[in-house]
Amino acid sequence: MKMNFQNIIQVLVVLAILLVINLLSGKFNIYADLTEDKIFTLEESTEQLLEDVDEKVLIEVLLSGDLDAQFVMLQNRVLELLKQFKSINSNIDFIISNPSDGTVKEANSVKENLRKDGIIPRTIFIQEKDQRVEKLIYPYAIINLGNRRIPVNLLEGIQRGEDETMAINRSVVLLEYKFASNIQKLISKRVPNIVFTKGNGELIEEQTAMLETMLSKTMATNRINLDSTFQISQNVDVLIVARPTQEISLRNRFIIDQYIMNGGKVIWFIDQFYIDLDSISVNKNYLPKPINHGLDDLFFKYGVRLNKNVVLDLENTKLPQVYGYSGGKPQQQLFSWVYHPLLVPNPENPIVKNIDRVASTFPSTIELLDTRGNLMSTPLLTSSRYSRYQVYPSINISFEIMRIEQKIEAYNKSYLPTAVIVEGEFESFFKNRVSSAMSETLKNIDASFVEKSKPTSQIFVTDSDIIKNLYDAKSNRISPLGFNKWEGYVYEGNQDFIINAIDYLIDDYGLVDSRSKNLKVRLLDNVEIRENKLKWQLINIILPLMIVVLGGLAFNYIRKKKFAA
Repeated sequence: MKMNFQNIIQVLVVLAILLVINLLSGKFNIYADLTEDKIFTLEESTEQLLEDVDEKVLIEVLLSGDLDAQFVMLQNRVLELLKQFKSINSNIDFIISNPSDGTVKEANSVKENLRKDGIIPRTIFIQEKDQRVEKLIYPYAIINLGNRRIPVNLLEGIQRGEDETMAINRSVVLLEYKFASNIQKLISKRVPNIVFTKGNGELIEEQTAMLETMLSKTMATNRINLDSTFQISQNVDVLIVARPTQEISLRNRFIIDQYIMNGGKVIWFIDQFYIDLDSISVNKNYLPKPINHGLDDLFFKYGVRLNKNVVLDLENTKLPQVYGYSGGKPQQQLFSWVYHPLLVPNPENPIVKNIDRVASTFPSTIELLDTRGNLMSTPLLTSSRYSRYQVYPSINISFEIMRIEQKIEAYNKSYLPTAVIVEGEFESFFKNRVSSAMSETLKNIDASFVEKSKPTSQIFVTDSDIIKNLYDAKSNRISPLGFNKWEGYVYEGNQDFIINAIDYLIDDYGLVDSRSKNLKVRLLDNVEIRENKLKWQLINIILPLMIVVLGGLAFNYIRKKKFAA
């Protein structure tokens, strides 16, 4: 009887301990990150941001319902991450909701509202008994602060050479950055100001409408004509100079230079040539005309040279060409167009790491120069391994190249830089060159000349089409960034590139560090499996059973010895 009572006490104690642990686990988020790269450990910058949240932020997770194993993994990581956020700051909370819940009318109303926010469902197939059933899921979360909300796409697209598993692994890695960067945008006390220049033949509003629409969710976008101002305000967080086709005057170059010297940040999208596809089709041999933007000397002082050449690449997008006639009607087919490279993101730079290829048209190469200043230059986008370039004035563009088999050995220039970031302290191009007119400009704004900048950043890109959307004047419709109308495909890397670049330039916390993480997929050794298949089957099946049996025998042996005494 005594033994039975002791056993009951022991069981009650164990249950009490388990109950306490369960209660504590609901209040505290305790975990151990055993991964080599600590991908599940929050960056210090993220923790600092979360500690600064002083208003209630509610995150609504829409990824729910019947999911297959891979999406369950993504959902679990989302919830684990948000628990970590909440453990750092109780102002951050989250809920899970399923847009398909409720009556058919209620669900349709919810889905229509989500569609207006750009939240589109994804079709997946779930195995139910003996059949595959089609399901709609929403791989999104919505971050809410007061009456403001930002949708977050949790799922990365499948890139070239990937399968769905690899895409989900990338999605898992990027979750921290996506949530943290969007929370930062919501809690910011000041709305970032992104300004495009105009007046020198730059891209017009209709051509950057999609980019400005995306930015307008959390930022302000404006345009400035440098001819009508004496100064670019330091309230401008990022200045975008997008494809000037007319020479920028010395006066206006001076204004931009002094903006940079005072810590301003610029993204330059500079086309080196006028190139028109219709003109190429009319002229069998098309000689492009250089654009005189007047910026070469300025760029040279800032540590880069934009070369007068055009990149050709075997990794490219396609154009339609007539290959024959049937019944008097032309027959078209898509052909690879080597002048439209698919640019490769630098996997070592957090701005472009884990983004898809970026579709481009007639980019040029960028040469990084040795400078006296304290500058660091990093390529962001390059051509592929199989590329080359044509140098002006020997550039001769023709559609006939599509009909000729391209020899790999001719494409022997690998990873040519087409977009770079230069960071550090820039020296003014106008040092020791300030004219009386420039002095008068400074006098009008009660400012003094600055010959060396504060630490700042500039990004140089040799193709403006990367951020240009198509515009249909008849229907007033605009295309997504990176949309190839001939292939009917959207290259998502275009959007990710420019949004990440702007986010990086206005990031006060350094959240971009969280994009540097890697989720290493440990691939099996197929040769070892093939040669020693039976051995590993026995180890994986029998060894765990033996451990359990031996543990049970040891426990019984120790128990009998204890009570026998």
